[in-house]
Amino acid sequence: MSANVLTPRRLLVLTALLAVLAAGTHTGWLVLQVRSDLLDARSAAERLRQTADEGQQAQRDAADDLRAAAADAAEHTDGLWWSVMTRVPVVGDDAAAVRALSGSLDTLTGRGLDPLATVLDLLPRLSHDGRVAIGVARQLQAPVAQAHGAVALARDEVAGIEASDLSGAVREQFEEYVEMVTDADAALASGLTATRALPTMLGGDEPRRYLLIFQNNAEIRATGGLPGSWATVEADRGRLRMARQGAGGGFAVLPEPVGLSKAERGIYGDVHGTYFVNANFTPDFPRAAELWRERFALDYPEEPLDGVVALDPVALSYLLGGAGPVETRGTTLTPDNIVDELLHRPYLELTPGEQDRLFADTARAVFDAVTGDPESPVDLVQGLSRASAEGRLLVAPFENAEAELLAGSDVLGALPGDDGETPHVHVALNDATGSKMSYFLRYYGDVSAGGCQDGRQSLQGSVTLRQSISPRDARVLPDYVTGGGRYGTTPGSQLVLMRIYAPHGGSIGEIRLNGERVDKFTKIVELDGRPVATVVAALSSTDDVVVRWDMETGPGQTADGVLEMTPSVVPGRNRWGFSSAC
Repeated sequence: MSANVLTPRRLLVLTALLAVLAAGTHTGWLVLQVRSDLLDARSAAERLRQTADEGQQAQRDAADDLRAAAADAAEHTDGLWWSVMTRVPVVGDDAAAVRALSGSLDTLTGRGLDPLATVLDLLPRLSHDGRVAIGVARQLQAPVAQAHGAVALARDEVAGIEASDLSGAVREQFEEYVEMVTDADAALASGLTATRALPTMLGGDEPRRYLLIFQNNAEIRATGGLPGSWATVEADRGRLRMARQGAGGGFAVLPEPVGLSKAERGIYGDVHGTYFVNANFTPDFPRAAELWRERFALDYPEEPLDGVVALDPVALSYLLGGAGPVETRGTTLTPDNIVDELLHRPYLELTPGEQDRLFADTARAVFDAVTGDPESPVDLVQGLSRASAEGRLLVAPFENAEAELLAGSDVLGALPGDDGETPHVHVALNDATGSKMSYFLRYYGDVSAGGCQDGRQSLQGSVTLRQSISPRDARVLPDYVTGGGRYGTTPGSQLVLMRIYAPHGGSIGEIRLNGERVDKFTKIVELDGRPVATVVAALSSTDDVVVRWDMETGPGQTADGVLEMTPSVVPGRNRWGFSSAC
C-alpha cells in the first residue's frame, strides 16, 4: 500500500494535529491581541496623566483611547476560548489573572473616567490667591464619590487573584496594577472625606483657627518628628491666613504634667506632659493634639483652637511637586532638596536662632505656594493624598461634627482600638539622644502570624534598625547634630526608645534584642486595652540592631492584620498588612 494513502487512522491523526495547530494559532492570536490592548491602555493612561493640566480636549482624547483599549482587552478575554485557557495546567492562573485585570480595567475606565474628568476640570478652581473655593469643594463631592465607587468595583475584581501563583512577567504587571488601583481607591476615599469636611473646616459656617505643627524627622517622635516649628492658621469662608508663628522650644517647661493618666506616665514619663515638644511621644495623634491644645491655651488663652494639623518635610516635598519650587533665604526649595535643606544642612551651618528663622520662613513660603496658585493642582492633590497615606499629614479637629466627617480616615492618625476582628500592631519610635541623629536612622519592621487557636492568633514581629552613617563620619558632626553627649549617649551614636503596642486585648511575650532576652527587664503597661512594651536600642554604626518579639492577638481577632510604624525621614509608607493564620 502506498505511503501516500490517507488511511482513516492517518486522517484522524492529521485532523487532531490541525486542531491543535488551529487552537495554538487562535490562542497565540488572542494573547497577542490582549497584550496589544493592554499596552495601548498603558500608553493612553500615561498620556492622560501627562495631560491632566493641559486642557479638556487632550484629556478627552487620551480618555477615549484608554476606554477603547480597556474594552477591547475585556472583550478578548471574555469568551469561551479564554475560559478554557484559565483551566489549562501551568498557564491557567496567568490567563485568569489577565482576564480579571482586563475586566477590572474596563470597569474602571467605563465608569470612572467621566467623573474623574469632571474632577480634573474643577481642581484648578479649588485654590486661588490664598482662598479655597468652598463652593467648588462642594461641587467635587458627587464626581469624587462616583469615581470612588468605580475604582472600588475595579479593585474588587482583582482582589481574589493570588499573585504568588502567577509567572514572573504576569505577576509583576498584575501586582503593579493591583497596587495602582488600591492606591487610587484609598486616595479617592480620602478625597471624598476631604471634600465633605473642607467646607466646614475652612470656615464656611464660622471662622476657624488651627495650630499647624511642623514635625522634624531628624529628631524622631512617635507621630513623625519633634514639633520644632509651629504656626496658627485662620480660616474664614475659605480664606486662609498664617497668623502667629513660633518654635516648639519656646514654650516653657511646666512644673507638673498636664492631664496625664497613670498609664501614660508609666509609658512615656512626666516629660510627656511637661514639654511641648514631647506631646507626641504617643503615636495617637488625637491625644497629642489634646496635649498641644492644653499647653497652647496656657500661653494664648485668647486664641482658642479648633484643631491641630501636622506635616513633616517629606510631606512638604510631596506638596512642592504640585505647588512648584519656593524661594526662602536665598535657597530654592524643590521636592528633591527640601528634606536635606531643612533636616540636615541648617544644623551644620546655622545657629539655633537662624534655624528657627529659616523654618518659619520656609513654612510661610510653602503655605503661600500651596494656598495660592499651584503649578499643578492635580499633582498637589496627589501629594496631599500620598502624605496622608504615609501618616505625614495628620488632622485632629476638636469640633465633634468635623471629627465625625473624618472618622476612619488616615489623616486622623488615631491609635486603633478593637474592631472585633482585625489585629493591629503598632511600633512607635522616639529619640532619647536629644540630637538630630534620626536623620541617619533607618529601620523596617515585619509581623507574621504563626498560628491560630481558640480565636486568637500568635504573632511574631521584628524591627531592624541601623544608622546610615559610619562611626568615623558620625563622630565629627557638630554637637547640635550628635547631642554632644548631654544625655549620656556617646556623640555619633543614638538612643532610640521603641515602643511595641500589641493588639487590643492581646499580650506581649518574649522580646529579644540582638538575640538576647530583654523582656525580663521590660515593663509592660496596658494603655486603653493595649499592652505596651518599651525597648531601648543603642545605635552606633551601620550594623543592624534587631528586635524580635512574640505576641498574641485579642479574642476573635482572626482576620488579616495591620502593622503601623512611625514615619521616618525616608519617603515611603508606614503601614503594612499581614496574613491571618486562622
